[in-house]
Amino acid sequence: MNSSVQLSITSSEHSDKVTILQIAGELDSSTIEEVNNNIDEIISRHPPFVIADMAQVTYFSSSALGGLMGCRKRLSEVNGDLVFAGLTLDIKTKLSLLGATAVFKIYNNSIGAINAYNWEYECGSQQLNLEFPSLLSFVPPVRQLVSRIAKQKGYSNRDSFRIETIVDEVCNNAVEHGVQGSEHEIQLYVKIDRSKIELKVVNSSDPEKVAELEKLSKSILKAPVPNLEQKRGRGLALIKMLSNDLKIDLSETGTSIHVTRLRGD
Repeated sequence: MNSSVQLSITSSEHSDKVTILQIAGELDSSTIEEVNNNIDEIISRHPPFVIADMAQVTYFSSSALGGLMGCRKRLSEVNGDLVFAGLTLDIKTKLSLLGATAVFKIYNNSIGAINAYNWEYECGSQQLNLEFPSLLSFVPPVRQLVSRIAKQKGYSNRDSFRIETIVDEVCNNAVEHGVQGSEHEIQLYVKIDRSKIELKVVNSSDPEKVAELEKLSKSILKAPVPNLEQKRGRGLALIKMLSNDLKIDLSETGTSIHVTRLRGD
């Protein structure tokens, strides 16, 4: 093996469907053949989704980039992929100037790459649980947070805006129709994957408002077309219009609203 580069193949401890190719030293025209040999071994003996961990790479030439493009092509032919992780800022900048980001996905570290694999290929989901005081002033930052998460996960601006609107309306309703005050909390549960986002909001019921909310909920859920002109229940009607599924459970202790919004783009 050329002394200017060291290579090792290991299985990921976080996923048995991912192979880690650790590269240390210099990547140039004289060492890329060794990388090719390692890719051949991976194709024959290991899962073909490969994370090239380059945290210890000190030099990366344009000829090496061309060789790795060939490696990625061979992996894609067996339903695999090659992504980069752990690059130094200098090398990442150089690769960006060479146009590598148009071909390779680049992650800050191997864990980020594995999370992306689970998201893209295994249809994994991620969850966020929040609790905030039952006050309207807390709703704007909550809705903005969920919208940013959707964008970060690849949802379009249109979808993210609609998700933000749903969160705004469902949280406002939870505050307005529940017991208000800093000593009472709203629970928000978010579950997101590549195809949909699910929201569940739970409040503490205000006994004086339960009957009215139950009446509004039944009329809105039964209506074939949401009526946004009605004086009461416009928020729930808007949620129904923007969502693909809406369920409302009411009790004397708390109200739970479950919303599903499919990814549109």
